[in-house]
Amino acid sequence: MAVVTVRKSLEEDIMGWIACCVLVALLLPLGAMLYLDILEAKHEVKQQVEKVEKLRRQIEQKERDKEK
Repeated sequence: MAVVTVRKSLEEDIMGWIACCVLVALLLPLGAMLYLDILEAKHEVKQQVEKVEKLRRQIEQKERDKEK
């Protein structure tokens, strides 16, 4: 039994590479935007945590002042 190898044409190879390049060209900016959104959210969360800590310290200070 003979095995026949099937070879794609050069045009199919070129179209495949073009499709891969287009896909990468679309996905890289999307990934970058997602990364920047994550960094922005991280920064906002850090600011909110600092505000909460400041308020907690103020409440603790008021409680200590009341005890005196």
